[in-house]
Amino acid sequence: MLMSTRVLLHTQLTVAIMQTDTDVIIIGAGPAGLTAARKLSEHAIDYLLLSRESTPGKDKPCGGYLPLRAFTDLQIRPFNGCHPVRAVRMKFSGREVVQVDFDKAAGYNVARDSLGGHLLKLIDNHSKHVQMKSLVTAISIGGDGCTVTVRDNEGVRDLHSELVIDCSGTTPVSIKTSLVRERLSPTAMGYANQFYYEREASQESFEPVNEFYYGPEFSPHGYAWIFPRGHVAVVGTGGLASEVRRSEKRLTDYLNHLVNDTEPARTELAGATLVRRDAGLMPLAGIVRPSYSERIMLAGDAAAHCSPITGEGIHYSAIAGRLAAETAIEAVEDQDFSKKRLRSYEQAWTRAIGSDLRWGLWLQKRLMHGGSSEIGGSLLASKKTTRVIAEMILGNRSVRSAILAVAPSYLKSKLLRH
Repeated sequence: MLMSTRVLLHTQLTVAIMQTDTDVIIIGAGPAGLTAARKLSEHAIDYLLLSRESTPGKDKPCGGYLPLRAFTDLQIRPFNGCHPVRAVRMKFSGREVVQVDFDKAAGYNVARDSLGGHLLKLIDNHSKHVQMKSLVTAISIGGDGCTVTVRDNEGVRDLHSELVIDCSGTTPVSIKTSLVRERLSPTAMGYANQFYYEREASQESFEPVNEFYYGPEFSPHGYAWIFPRGHVAVVGTGGLASEVRRSEKRLTDYLNHLVNDTEPARTELAGATLVRRDAGLMPLAGIVRPSYSERIMLAGDAAAHCSPITGEGIHYSAIAGRLAAETAIEAVEDQDFSKKRLRSYEQAWTRAIGSDLRWGLWLQKRLMHGGSSEIGGSLLASKKTTRVIAEMILGNRSVRSAILAVAPSYLKSKLLRH
């Protein structure tokens, strides 16, 4: 009787092991997902990364700017396809364009598929663990593990894991069943349109200058931008989704005004050909909690890890992906996937990027209520504050330090006017 009981227990344990295909399933091959996969592979944790794309980052609507800090956090060096940014131009309504030059590259513009391809190559044995063209349609969490439903070339099937890291974008798969959080409201989401202009190979490259245009003629309470990548320039505009809906003009109208009627954009883009258009959503909500639950963590856009004032999310996503992977490694080693155990992930990313998200939202609200043109006019009154703002929007200065640096000048200008 004792022997048969042991056999039965052994059989049950074997079945349980067979039901688990891998320790961790990552959903999404953006900066968060790829960084998480790289970290897990370095620690020999068994995982699968599933992405509906054929190539990481392909056709992803994104300005594609990477601050220098992102290279440190991604642990990479500039690679083929990175275009240095050596200056910033800013224009506010009623004011002349101001330019801030840097002695060396302040950051790099890169196409998202170039970035995705590079990050993929850094993952050991990625062909075994990364499955592209795999659309995840559902996630379910139980006491004994996670079930992920995926549709790929083999049809529809279920995969089982101990843990899920959902990096599937602004509207993550897990939101369908509210496993972690609810969908963000239009007042916490951004919406943007982009035009892609291209010059002939025989023509000169675009200037290595990122441009920012603020004011109601360029965006519904947001801003417009031009990010050059050699012979390609990404021209976009956007704002909070709620404001875009209320605007009497379409975003394409704002872009056409920028391209056709505004200097220096009109001169710079003259002769270039419009080759592509796209649009996309982005979270602009600041700190969104929770970002984890039983056996699941959210990272990147899925967790709203995106700057509320610039919409830049690559840097923050990479940090969150790494921290989620580090938490997953510890959870696998301890065989503890409880909500209590995963709480350390949220604590870690809050320490790492929470300040920028919190103060970014504070500044976003001030720009909304005070008007970017009014505030911009005050802040651009001196070369010092202009440079501070340039460093902040390029991601090389924290939002909090920028606010503290320009606050005395801004407050003084407010007092003088009253």
